[in-house]
Amino acid sequence: MTLEDAVDNQIFRSVFVAGAILTASGGQQAALSQQEGAFNGKTVEMLIGLSAGGGYDAYGRMLARFIGRHIPGQPQVIARNMPGAGSLVLINHLYSVAPKSGLTFGLFDPVILISPLMGGQNAKFDATKFGWIGSMAGGTSVCVTWHTSPVSSWSDLFKPGLSLPFGTSGPADSRYQHTAILKNMFNANVRIIPGYDGSSAVRLALERGEIAGNCGDSWASLKSTAAEWVRDKKINIVAQYAVEKHPDLAHVPLIMDMAKTETDREALKLLLGPQKAGRPFAAPPGVPVAILTVLRRAFDATMNDPELRELSKKMDLEIEPVSGEDVAAIFDEIYKTSAAGINAAKEAIK
Repeated sequence: MTLEDAVDNQIFRSVFVAGAILTASGGQQAALSQQEGAFNGKTVEMLIGLSAGGGYDAYGRMLARFIGRHIPGQPQVIARNMPGAGSLVLINHLYSVAPKSGLTFGLFDPVILISPLMGGQNAKFDATKFGWIGSMAGGTSVCVTWHTSPVSSWSDLFKPGLSLPFGTSGPADSRYQHTAILKNMFNANVRIIPGYDGSSAVRLALERGEIAGNCGDSWASLKSTAAEWVRDKKINIVAQYAVEKHPDLAHVPLIMDMAKTETDREALKLLLGPQKAGRPFAAPPGVPVAILTVLRRAFDATMNDPELRELSKKMDLEIEPVSGEDVAAIFDEIYKTSAAGINAAKEAIK
């Protein structure tokens, strides 16, 4: 090859590379423009599957306040409560009714997401199909009793002659399931009182003395939205529901450690697995991948927003983010549970 040929080849390669870079850059700009067009001047509806005043509501409204600034086009984000059946109303709405544009997503109790595996007749969804955006914190639930009740510890739950009313929303609610675990797996002297409209109503009933206890309330939520209960020792924390202990609750019995057989442990892993997702936000199935990616990256950026972090400290809300990809992996694994494990779990919450 002559010197002239080499120079010509080098010029050709430089022009080709420059053209490729320009083409890629143009493609990225076009994609960014398309994403901005999806949100610019629009209103994003962020739905909360439980009633106002509880922990989910606090987390949802906090995200709604900040995430818009991190979405291309900076849309307005409005939070709206859609309570019912422990989040089932919202989940079914997201799965089958909500638009798949990325302009609607929601936050709900993740415990309900195992309902299809457990034979829930009204659970018309597959959790692996949602567009998982992320979670603001992992979850540890606690079982509490009011300070005037005859139960102040785990062992007290088994005192003969007691029939303790525990408040819940409905059969798909974490409170219902966690109380049922106490009753069916451990033979605790509790009875389930359904029909309350979310955590605020259950807590009010506890204060009024209508019920003796409540299993399934979030520890992070209690610390922030019922801080005086914790500070003034108005509640007894008799158990924690999680795969492993929370650092704040080292002295509180872990329900996993109370299991008597390996089958019971497998069932509890299925039933408590969704709590790893904590406070999950999801878009409907079928949202375009590019739009879902925008929402995921906006969520990640929001979790590092200094103003959100400062506000979370003031409100005593834990921020321990779980990425959308990791939330998706959690439910992919849960939905692979064996038939034997599912049957044992069904017995625990029947």
